[in-house]
Amino acid sequence: MFGILLAAVIAFALVAAFIAFYIRRVADLAITDQFRAAESIANGKFPEKWYVQINRRLARNRIFLPFIPETIGMEQALQNIDRLTRFFEKSPFFENAQARELLLSQLREARQRWVAMTWEDISTEYSGETHSTDVETIV
Repeated sequence: MFGILLAAVIAFALVAAFIAFYIRRVADLAITDQFRAAESIANGKFPEKWYVQINRRLARNRIFLPFIPETIGMEQALQNIDRLTRFFEKSPFFENAQARELLLSQLREARQRWVAMTWEDISTEYSGETHSTDVETIV
């Protein structure tokens, strides 16, 4: 009886340790993605990960809704930068308030530029190259 209880406690501890490790790893990746996107925007480029994700959504949507407008890509880009701005407004990962304000001002300036652009303009300007949004090349 004692052996079964001991085995159950050990199994529970191992599962709890694995879950804690997994959650920490996912959180680290999510935070790293936020900083990579902000760095890309600060360097005048559209984040490549965002570009791929948005184009995949557009391609998937075009399969089911062939006449989907490109404005949906634009809306998703603006949602992403708004989410990123909110993250950095509350983020404790800055050495001082001046560094936070510098990054936030860069994000706000990028958003203002994006509002006046189309999805194709944004992807071309910030990636520095022309990307195809054809379903065949993305899927």
